[in-house]
Amino acid sequence: INAEYMGTEDEAVALANGVKYGLSASVWSENLGTANRVAMRLEAGTVWVNCWLVRDLRMPFGGMKQSGQGREGGTHSIDFYTEQKTICLAMPSSL
Repeated sequence: INAEYMGTEDEAVALANGVKYGLSASVWSENLGTANRVAMRLEAGTVWVNCWLVRDLRMPFGGMKQSGQGREGGTHSIDFYTEQKTICLAMPSSL
């Protein structure tokens, strides 16, 4: 866990996004408008605002960049683990 005070939003976002991983992040701020704006700009699969490790298992979970592929949790798991196939079959006209 790394905690740093940042002077500007741009500095904070640049520091956080300047890594090859993006599983999760936390934003702590008294101003919810600021926190939401920063959270939207972060390249992370989960962003907690003024909390940490709060998770509803029905919500998708997964990372960005080199922190994983796809999402787990809820209906997203079904899509992630399903290999769909379409088969087109020409039927004889006598059927």
